[in-house]
Amino acid sequence: MAFAFEARFFREVLDQVQVRPRRLLVVGCGSGDEMAALATETGARCVGLDIDVSAKSRAPGVDLVRADARRLPFRDATFDALYCYHVLEHVPGPEGAVGEARRVLGEGAAAYFGTPNKARLVGYIGGRATRSEKFWWNYHDWRRRLQGKWSNEQGAHAGFTGSELKGLLARSFPRVDSVSLPYYLGKYPGLQGMWRMAFATGLSAILAPSVYFRAMCRGEGRGGSAPR
Repeated sequence: MAFAFEARFFREVLDQVQVRPRRLLVVGCGSGDEMAALATETGARCVGLDIDVSAKSRAPGVDLVRADARRLPFRDATFDALYCYHVLEHVPGPEGAVGEARRVLGEGAAAYFGTPNKARLVGYIGGRATRSEKFWWNYHDWRRRLQGKWSNEQGAHAGFTGSELKGLLARSFPRVDSVSLPYYLGKYPGLQGMWRMAFATGLSAILAPSVYFRAMCRGEGRGGSAPR
């Protein structure tokens, strides 16, 4: 399954803070394929949201909704977990999307956010990136940098540095923890030594192609279920 690792890692991120979701919101669900893996791994009822969805993508245990991430069509505290994987860099005014994410989550809920690392020197190493991003030295990234167009607002989908994304999430969530190192240790088991050294020395700030965080709705970090 193409999304098996991401789904399993997300479930582990939730398990660490004892969140067992009954209702999961996937922001930026795309084709809906990833949601099926998330539903299977977590056992939650999944609602996927995107600006363009197709009923053909619907899988068992999954609902699809066409909507803007900055204006979620749900009541407060509707969900007890949220998954937002490589979406915020595509959203104008991402602080609005983060605020809405917090609004629709219950007090014991947790959210998972990942974006490209804006400070990255290299592109993606395998995975599901676009063809150009599979090269370590990403031509399109560097062309935009040299042209002075290296920003999400200018269409580069540059993402955020780790400190930028943490700061953005901390405006709405009382607790934000990096889960980047565990992600890379699991994603690239043959390179665990390299990743441990990179994070220990701070080189991960430029070597990691993406950054990942868990955001908690309650500062002490223990989970629970949102009100139905």
